[in-house]
Amino acid sequence: AHEGDDLGALGRHIRDIILATGPISVAKYMQLALTSPVGGYYTRGQAFGREGDFVTSPEISQMFGEIVAVWLTLHWEMLGRPAHTALVELGPGRGTLMDDMLRAARRFPQFFASIRGVHLVERSPELRRVQHDRLGCDAQQTQMAADQDAPERGVSAARGNIPVRWYDALDAVEPDGAVPLVVAHEFFDALPIHKFEKGADGLWHEILVDV
Repeated sequence: AHEGDDLGALGRHIRDIILATGPISVAKYMQLALTSPVGGYYTRGQAFGREGDFVTSPEISQMFGEIVAVWLTLHWEMLGRPAHTALVELGPGRGTLMDDMLRAARRFPQFFASIRGVHLVERSPELRRVQHDRLGCDAQQTQMAADQDAPERGVSAARGNIPVRWYDALDAVEPDGAVPLVVAHEFFDALPIHKFEKGADGLWHEILVDV
C-alpha cells in the first residue's frame, strides 16, 4: 500500500499501526480485520443472515437449535442434573441459535429451570444489539456497557426472565458457580492464527504482515 491509496478507515488504521510499531503477526492482522472497532468485518454486524455475506445453520432452520438443546439436555443428565447451569455461547452471531435453544429447552422443564444465566462472548456492539432484541431482553432492565453503546446485562423476558450478559472474551465469563454448558458454532474457524515458515537455515520463522 502506498500513501496515496484509498485504503478506507480500517486499512489506514492497520497501516498506521505497522508504521508505528513495525510488521505485525498474521494473528494481529486477522484480529484487526475481523473485530477492530474501526470497521472490522464482524464489528460492522452485516456479515450474517440472508442479506449478509453468508448464512449459518441456525438461520436456515430452527431444527438446528432444537437439536443442540436436546444435546445439552442429554449432557446435563449425564452430569448428574446439576441444579444450576449457565449457557455460554462463543460468537453468537444474530442470537438465533441461542434463541432457538432456549425455546426448545422449555420442553424439558427440569433442565430449563436449572439455567441461571446466558453468557454471550461477543465483541461487536452492533451484534450485541441484534442479540439483545432477538432474545427478547427487556430494554428497561438492560444495563449498558460503560465504554460502548451496547448492552452488557439484560433479562430475557421472552425466554423466562433469564439473565443475559455479554463479554469481550471467554476468560471474562463469570458463571457464578453454575455449571457452564458451552456452545461454539462456526467460531473457531474464524479465530486469528499465527503463521510460520521453515527457512533455508532449518529454523522456523514467523510470517509477518508489513505495509
